[in-house]
Amino acid sequence: MVLNIPFKENKKLEKILKKVNSNVELWQYWDCVNVLAVDRMKYNDHGKTHVAIVSNIALKLLRMLIDSGVVPSIVENYKMKKEDAEIVVVLASLLHDVGHVVHRKEHAKFSIPIASQLLDSLLKGIYSKKEIVILKAEILHAMICHDKEFYPHTIEAGCVRVADSLDAKKGRARIPFDSGKITIHSVSALAIKDIRIKKGKSKPIHIEIVMGNSAGIFQIDELMKSKIKHSGLEEFIEVTAHIEGEEEKIITEFRL
Repeated sequence: MVLNIPFKENKKLEKILKKVNSNVELWQYWDCVNVLAVDRMKYNDHGKTHVAIVSNIALKLLRMLIDSGVVPSIVENYKMKKEDAEIVVVLASLLHDVGHVVHRKEHAKFSIPIASQLLDSLLKGIYSKKEIVILKAEILHAMICHDKEFYPHTIEAGCVRVADSLDAKKGRARIPFDSGKITIHSVSALAIKDIRIKKGKSKPIHIEIVMGNSAGIFQIDELMKSKIKHSGLEEFIEVTAHIEGEEEKIITEFRL
């Protein structure tokens, strides 16, 4: 598998993605993440597939915000470029769950020291020592803020937080559901048929959530809403949800 992330004209991002795709250590970390999350805990994927999805969504959100006139925080506070902001959201997305190799509980905190070491090699040769410190500071902040315990203070961190909640389509729940882990989380995730991100009418970003049945409301109200509400991007995002067709029952019986 090679991560397919649209770098467009961003040459620095292109170079970093080449480093990511050839980094044996990082790819092994992603495999170890899913040994704990999927194999041992029967939880959903938090490895390379999840982080690739989150990276693409976060990058799309950032680019839409920039196109609407929003200035990325690394540009406003450090006078760097929007291309650097793209690198912040991509690397933060790719590394935000790596702490699962230690434990799922407080994994966001465990991710920080692991990512800090990996970032040195990924950024070396592309940025100066001073710039690497700035990039690491912004990336680590964006990483920790995907956890509900921490609120973002940058546009980039808000993009990562929201993107993480939007990897919620039907396939996300298939592993725990197939293993017999029937919970409101897995059932509601199965009800999410599609998530469409497009330009909004009254706000820069319109997130349209398509549900197969009303069980998806939990996914939206309990998980997505809290991530968006405290993302710092509330004024830029509008969310709508609707049901397209009524699916068959997801389960036939539930025993407590």
